[in-house]
Amino acid sequence: MKRPQILLPGVALAVAVVLAALGIVVVTAQESLVTVKFVNGSLPLDPTAPAWPKPVDVPLSSQTLVYPLPATTESRAVSVAAMYNGTHIAFLLSWSDATEDVLKPGGLDVFPDAVAIQFPVSRAQLPYICMGTVDNPVNIIYWRAGVGAENLVAGAGYGLHPQQREALGLQVTPTSPIELLPASAQVVETYAVYRGGKWSVIFIRPLGSVHPLMASFAEDFSAAFAVWDGAKGERGGLKATSGWVRFMLEKPVQPTPQPITVPQPTPETVTHTATVTQVVETTPTWAWVVIGVLIALLAVVGGLALRKK
Repeated sequence: MKRPQILLPGVALAVAVVLAALGIVVVTAQESLVTVKFVNGSLPLDPTAPAWPKPVDVPLSSQTLVYPLPATTESRAVSVAAMYNGTHIAFLLSWSDATEDVLKPGGLDVFPDAVAIQFPVSRAQLPYICMGTVDNPVNIIYWRAGVGAENLVAGAGYGLHPQQREALGLQVTPTSPIELLPASAQVVETYAVYRGGKWSVIFIRPLGSVHPLMASFAEDFSAAFAVWDGAKGERGGLKATSGWVRFMLEKPVQPTPQPITVPQPTPETVTHTATVTQVVETTPTWAWVVIGVLIALLAVVGGLALRKK
């Protein structure tokens, strides 16, 4: 009775390989939409900074297409927020984890907690969700607790000639479907915090591409996520994954220009004070005496003249 359960994942894997070989790409539906907030200035390095937009919960489930397969399947979620400015983009990923599992020197029996973001390299068509194909590779940012982030490419290696690989800074002979991009493309910065049973990891990388096998975010794009719980022995294909998630870039908002006030010169108020000089003609005292004497003489002469009559 258990044989069909064992064979079913193998059949699914075989079907996926055949479809990929025939050029028929299996793509999961995009169920979530994350708006990438635009900011003027620097991007926050603190997961609790108020500048972060409200996160979107992206569902995760144990992958059952690639071996090794999990003993049990479970559903989880990772919350995703994103911001960008004129030059860089930042992703904030947060998820619950009961234990903090960090890889330490010599800790061979410890599997670290980890998280990854997968991006299409080409914008023509979404790649196969399980790490792309030769004709449609994916760019992966892979972070492990105690190790840091690596900028990787998956799916492209076996489709390149040695000369092409050398020109791209890759090893001449591929040893794995997942490869480390050259040092010049290791441009991802990470800031991780584990607090209260929860991981919060910030990824910051250039908005554009610095390598032909690296994704560019000049326009809206898609991404997928994976989370590993080290305490459960998860590593490699043992992980919880999402489907493709759409990211929409918020239109840049230019700072509102402040009106420039040019101080106008204050016109000088010229006050013309008109000085009115009032001339008062004053008659000297002696003149009044002379006038009085003359009047008196006239009166005497007039009186004498009247008597003679």
